[in-house]
This record gives sequence, C-alpha cells and structure tokens, in this order.
Amino acid sequence: LVLALKVRRQESREPLFSLDPVDPHNMEKSPQKKRYEPDWLAGTSVGDVMFQADYFLKELALGEYTMPVVGMMSVFDWSECMEMMNTQWAGREWFVVKKAEVRMAEDKTLIPFVKMGVEAREQVLTDKGLEDAPITGPNHPLRKFADAFTRNFDLIAERKSVVFHLRELAKASVMAKFLIDSGARLENRD
Repeated sequence: LVLALKVRRQESREPLFSLDPVDPHNMEKSPQKKRYEPDWLAGTSVGDVMFQADYFLKELALGEYTMPVVGMMSVFDWSECMEMMNTQWAGREWFVVKKAEVRMAEDKTLIPFVKMGVEAREQVLTDKGLEDAPITGPNHPLRKFADAFTRNFDLIAERKSVVFHLRELAKASVMAKFLIDSGARLENRD
C-alpha cells in the first residue's frame, strides 16, 4: 500500500509495467526490455510483482506451462485449431482492472474490490515500429486466450501466487486512489 500511495501521490496514476521488444523490426531475435512507469519502481516489490506476473502471462500464452485450468488453451493451441500456424502475426497481451471499487463493511472497514482480466491486441509493423491493429477479432488466437484467462482469472489467482499478488497490488492501488481522492489525512514520514 505504501508504494501504491507513493505512485498515486507523486505521479497521479497507477503503477505500470511492460515488457517490450528492443527492436520491433526483428521480433524473433530481439531481446525484451523492462519498462516501468514510474521508472523508480524497478527493483521494488511492486515492480517485481508486475514483472513476474507479466512474464508468467506471456509464457503461459506461449504454452511454456501446463494450463492452470482444464480445457484452457495456449495461443499456439488456438492457432493450430484455427489452422493459423503458417500465418505470421504479432500481438501483445496485458493485465487490466475491469472493475474497481472500495466497499465498506458493517464495522466501517474499507475493503478494496477488483475484477481483473487480460486484454490482447494484434499488432502491425509500421515505420514507427509495432502498433496496435485497430481491431482484433473475437476469433483471433490471442483474443481467445485472453478471454479464457479473464473468465478464469479468480481461479488462476488461487492456483498461481504471482497472479494472486498482482490482484492484491491492484487492490492496494485502488485503495491508494480512494484515500488520495477522498482527501484522507495521511502522515508523511519521509
């Protein structure tokens, strides 16, 4: 909560992490670079949770692990089913907070609530690098994987600690936003 509050106070936003290709014109051989917003999140527990969750999502999508839910398929599995294995495409996926609120219990305790999911976009190569395609159809393998992950998010969070910790970070960010926006008095112990 302390780091989420610091991000909210100093940056007026939520923490963000992205794993991006160094050279989008050479996707197959390009190493990935870590991008944190704000930059100072690198090396913190918040930055570590965001990196590990994003990395897990990408490895799971690529079929590196056994799916955490029976019947869930990787992006490659979907590509095979849809006979798209020989079609070349690029895309990205990321975690999102679909619903966020702070609820009050009977004893006046504030309880953050989040509903999370995964979104995906096919990407196209332009002169500026990779950009999101205007529309990623509902039958695209990336979208199929993202929709399945979203449907099963809470179950996956129970089974995979990194997803659980990401959801807890999202709750902390929701609480930080609520406290700052409501004008709550917070002691500054810098």
